[in-house]
Amino acid sequence: MIKPRVGQFLTGFLVWVLFPVFLGAAELPAYKKYEGPIKPGVVITKGNWDKYLPELQKLLTPSGIQWYGMGVKEGLVTMPIVEVTPNWIAKGQMEATIKYKGTARVGADNQLLNWVAGYPFPEPKNGQEILWNCYPSNSRNNAQDDFLFYAWFGLFQGTKYEKHFTWNLFSRKYRGRTDIAPLGDAPEFTDNGVFFKEAMLITEPDEVKGFINLKIRYWDIEKADENYAYIPAIRRVRRMIGADLTDPVLGSDYIPDDSNVMKQKIDSRMKFRVLERRDFLVPRTYVGLEDKPVYDYKKNGPCFPVEWTIRPLWVLEVMINNPNYVYSKRVLHVDAVPLGQGGNFFIYWGDMYDQKGQLWKSCYLFPAGTDKGGAAGFGSFVFSAYMNNKTSHYTAMDVVTAYMKDYEKKFPLDVEKSFTIKGLLRNVR
Repeated sequence: MIKPRVGQFLTGFLVWVLFPVFLGAAELPAYKKYEGPIKPGVVITKGNWDKYLPELQKLLTPSGIQWYGMGVKEGLVTMPIVEVTPNWIAKGQMEATIKYKGTARVGADNQLLNWVAGYPFPEPKNGQEILWNCYPSNSRNNAQDDFLFYAWFGLFQGTKYEKHFTWNLFSRKYRGRTDIAPLGDAPEFTDNGVFFKEAMLITEPDEVKGFINLKIRYWDIEKADENYAYIPAIRRVRRMIGADLTDPVLGSDYIPDDSNVMKQKIDSRMKFRVLERRDFLVPRTYVGLEDKPVYDYKKNGPCFPVEWTIRPLWVLEVMINNPNYVYSKRVLHVDAVPLGQGGNFFIYWGDMYDQKGQLWKSCYLFPAGTDKGGAAGFGSFVFSAYMNNKTSHYTAMDVVTAYMKDYEKKFPLDVEKSFTIKGLLRNVR
């Protein structure tokens, strides 16, 4: 197992001194530690699944039992339990977090105020602050001023493979940049209030090759974002409305607002509550391509052959309070290990409920980091799974980030090539 560099331990020690452990924050529930028989060295298999099921129900969500239990019971994967591994934090993001600690606050309308860069609330005291720490727009759980990944995207009915797509995703943040030049706030933010831009480009199969979704998000939570789609079949760009962000992409279980578990824009109607802080089984953090497990959809179906570890998570309920939105609430499972002690507010998974209050969709992320070249400490994810709990339909995503593969060649991103329809089309021609 790959271990962090010495520099990370020094950074961790510094942060541990500067950031007191926030286990006793007044508005947050007490930590509940798991003390059962599932521990490092145990391997859960098809043969002993039923034996360990009562304990697994304490450490996984019902949707996790449904999804990964299906894979274990059918012999597609096992669950090796290993020691806890640290989540990575980019150097610039950690330095900004220390520098601006104590300056940010959340307004009555849920807007983040006085934030400059880094994690806004290294010692969160409530659900609002936890969500702003893990909100993909400003932190993406680990800086990611510029982000590029390549993904294989497979659809399954149960464990039966249906079809797949491949796609690239480009993202650039325009406020609070800490690690990739240009640093600080870019003119797109200071002049126009643009928070980030993101583009998804489908590269195969041929019948949808060249499909593009381009998003522009504004910092003001009350200002509507701009979304555009290029439809290759008609060679036209159309502007997307809000409801399009909750439509399944290409018949999958993935919707844009479920990216990074929750990329839905925070608004003034939302209410937040931390339900508990306790131990869960989560996939361990993988570091670099040499450490990334090999996923084979023919062998593993919609599950991933990863190692698991026991880790404390915040269980955060987000009440959406919008009868016109596809979900009534989200329940997010967020890394609760303190900063400087191996934590980084990564969202491991989320359960989404329909407007009748019934569990409908779930999403799981598997964390990764990289120690290659100038990307030391950057974090992302290596796998992602989306599921429809009512139909047992699954979408599995196998990801390689450019941080791991060719950092020096790709960053900073070329804005013209990455965030214009014309530039993106050159990538598939």
